[in-house]
Amino acid sequence: MNGAPDRFWDLQADVDRLREELKALFPDVAAARRSYMRSKDENDRQEMERQENAAKLLLENIKALIEEMTRLSGIPAEVLDAMEHEVEPDHRNGSLNRKGLIEERVATTGLLESYLPQALEKVLEAAPAKWLDAGADDDWRLASLISGKECLSLVKGLRVESEFPAIHRMRQALRVTEDYVNGHLAFDHFGGSTLVSQIVQLGSHLDHLKAVGGDVNSRISRLWNGPSDGVDAALFELLVAASCSEHGRDVEFMPETHDKSPDLRCHDPYPMVIECKRKRALSRYEQREEMAMRGLFLELEKQALSRGLYGRFDLHLKVEADLAPVQEIVSRIISQRLAAHPDRALNYEWGSVAFHELSYRVRLPDVTRSYSPNMLMALFGWNSDLPEWDGIVCRVDVQGEPSVDEVRGAVALAWSNLSELAVRKRAWSPLDLFGDAMNQITPGEFGLIYLYYTEGAREAIADKRVSNFLSRMSGWEHSAAIRVPISFLVRLYPRPLDHGNPDLIESTVRLVSGEYGDPSLLEEFPTSIFVRAPGRPGKAGT
Repeated sequence: MNGAPDRFWDLQADVDRLREELKALFPDVAAARRSYMRSKDENDRQEMERQENAAKLLLENIKALIEEMTRLSGIPAEVLDAMEHEVEPDHRNGSLNRKGLIEERVATTGLLESYLPQALEKVLEAAPAKWLDAGADDDWRLASLISGKECLSLVKGLRVESEFPAIHRMRQALRVTEDYVNGHLAFDHFGGSTLVSQIVQLGSHLDHLKAVGGDVNSRISRLWNGPSDGVDAALFELLVAASCSEHGRDVEFMPETHDKSPDLRCHDPYPMVIECKRKRALSRYEQREEMAMRGLFLELEKQALSRGLYGRFDLHLKVEADLAPVQEIVSRIISQRLAAHPDRALNYEWGSVAFHELSYRVRLPDVTRSYSPNMLMALFGWNSDLPEWDGIVCRVDVQGEPSVDEVRGAVALAWSNLSELAVRKRAWSPLDLFGDAMNQITPGEFGLIYLYYTEGAREAIADKRVSNFLSRMSGWEHSAAIRVPISFLVRLYPRPLDHGNPDLIESTVRLVSGEYGDPSLLEEFPTSIFVRAPGRPGKAGT
């Protein structure tokens, strides 16, 4: 430290002391703000400004001391800023980049099997009697794929039927989890990566919810009695509350009103409200894009099978999916077999195509579940851990067997859309979600925001999404009536691995307001919500 270690640690002690003073002052600041927002009285305004200026002075002194510490340490300021202000400390090395969030680069923090049986039992005990038995047939399983009635279509690594089930979402979650526990071969491994992990977290932390105040029981009952499309958001709110309680925070659910109101109130280390927002797994644009590609595949499959063609057809679009000339594309893809090198892409006005041929019958490396990641990799080169494509649509004749070592008639369409407009729409920023959350915080309050979205896009799209969010956040403006010193952007990466084993990576971007935020406040709240091993601090992993 440039010969000044004693000075460095003296500065650190001063920073710690000032932060404690700031924490002690914060309840008075919060009370003064609420008083003024209610009364609009001039005296209350002056008191609010006095308290805020005192807090601002402390923050400025803290920042000045940290700047001097940075100079003494010799560590570049931008490195310290990234370490302290943006990212979960356990994941400084590439945690913002998609390629750094794969199985081999993220340490495992817990095994589902260690907690699953007990967690599932607790959730089943909390559910209404006979509630689980209602519903139709086995729509939550992969029976339609195995029978050949349906093709498999993945977009952003997600199966639409698994994300928007025919049965109630919570019923699906419990049944899929039971299938995994019981080793059912038609287990929906595409939905299981999210659903099984959520059931484990909910069941393992029900006891922590007992310490949460407010209408917690009605919030839990909403999982069974509320609408299906609200289950994931309700689960997120419950898991945030349970995680905060486990982290030592005194929290309660706030009464719901017709007016805007946050989800939780936290009473320590000083009064704050907490708002939780979840982005649906697939946007409407992504769903429309998937439908267009599914329709194109069905026409392609018919033409390919009539000519005895099997294998993977590649399509890189340069126009939006809705505008793609389906018949011309199918014709060009089919004629690709006549090219001197079918596996080398040929370009057209709307994109490019290539063809990687397979035999009618293909032996797999080993016995595996039908449509498992191992099967998709062996047949089509589809990497479920880090997809190289926007999506894949395929159908394989597995002779109605849920577990196979040989398949027949495999046909797949692997597709990506490279058009500027499609990339912009697919790389949507969670900023709109952040804005919605800010609007729920009542004037005069200090707020904390938890945002969550599911990520599964190819590397370029996923990285562009985070880049867009962070660049736009730097210029974000909001009402002066509220204060949001810190926020958490929770990114989930669910995907099956190997023979269909559920796996979930969680990576959280931690945000601190440059104007009135203090990074030390981050340590007072949980960073990991979905993958934390019960009873232990969490970090991204599975």
